[in-house]
Amino acid sequence: MSASITLRCNTVWRETACASAITTYASTTAEARTAARDEGWRSHPSDVDYCPACSGMRNATPRATFRMLPKPPRQRGPRP
Repeated sequence: MSASITLRCNTVWRETACASAITTYASTTAEARTAARDEGWRSHPSDVDYCPACSGMRNATPRATFRMLPKPPRQRGPRP
């Protein structure tokens, strides 16, 4: 079993909020914030997190990381 910690951007505008989130496979919140900081996220001491675009990093480009699962073994058809 693997645990994950998802940090969400806390920027709120008048009637909407930022939908950015980053999922880390860290075991503690401190480790998750360190990993997010490496991706351009900012954390405020009062447990508030901001994505690169909302934290003032104008040239930050969002990246998505996908882990491909291995192909399942080939299934044989029913025997005639």
